[in-house]
Amino acid sequence: MTSASTGSRNLQNKAVLGVLLMIGGLALYVLSDAFIKQLMGTYSVPQTSFLRAVTRLVPLSIAVFMQGGVRKIFATQHPKRHIVRLSVNLAYTYSFMYAVSIASLTTIYTLSYTSSFFMILLSALILKENVSKEKWIAVGVGMIGVLIAMRPGAGVFELAAIVVLFGTFLGSLNKILMRRLASTEHSLAIAIYPNITMILVTFPFLLATWQPLSWHDWAFFGMVGVITATGQYAIAHALRFAQGSTLAPTDYTTFFWVLMLDYFWWNKSPDNFNITGAAIIVGSNFYILYRSRREQAEKAAQTAPA
Repeated sequence: MTSASTGSRNLQNKAVLGVLLMIGGLALYVLSDAFIKQLMGTYSVPQTSFLRAVTRLVPLSIAVFMQGGVRKIFATQHPKRHIVRLSVNLAYTYSFMYAVSIASLTTIYTLSYTSSFFMILLSALILKENVSKEKWIAVGVGMIGVLIAMRPGAGVFELAAIVVLFGTFLGSLNKILMRRLASTEHSLAIAIYPNITMILVTFPFLLATWQPLSWHDWAFFGMVGVITATGQYAIAHALRFAQGSTLAPTDYTTFFWVLMLDYFWWNKSPDNFNITGAAIIVGSNFYILYRSRREQAEKAAQTAPA
């Protein structure tokens, strides 16, 4: 529904808060991916995608009524922008869900770190953000850290790799479109619409492939719904508080969550390459945050009255 009276939801310049929210949201997504990968041993990609969307809607719907109700949350000034973003998000979600079903989390996350390049490029092209040379260099250094830590082998560049790279580009574009929507739309609407779309599009494909669920698996899907709904909401707010080029390097932080899951879930310990790569990744993230805050301070000083 379109509301002419809806006020502008101005993008706020709070880089630290935006980065912290993005890191938290991404960590929740890594955890949900681990649950999803386990569930995909039994259920198809459409059924898993459908149930994940359904379980996400439960906590998000509760949040809608706690924050003003349907009319306030879903009023929109840009329905066409929502449609474009939802189409991109649908393709992105299916790409990654398929990749999770055929590849390891290490392979998926190693290649998904290329999103920093896509994110900064798209931020410059679509949002017209100025990206300094120092940020580009720091992102490149972070990528070197990823390669050292993860050491993708010759077998990485297969069908899964193509799917992940395609999905990574779409995921970066999705974040840019989310940030553009965040200037006028409620964060809950940005988080809820993709789940409704996934349910409507996926439902016709379930009739022939549906597998009955045990109570144990229903509990797993319920946890996935709560975890990813919280992650979606955190990421939507992060994109309101910080520029896309500032948030791009935070994708690297998922490396630590993957390591933790490998260690505690699959009993896999990091080696010296992992530790060296992690140090480089942390350094690049902190440097970009430092550059962002310095650039903001310089801009504020230039615009301040004499």
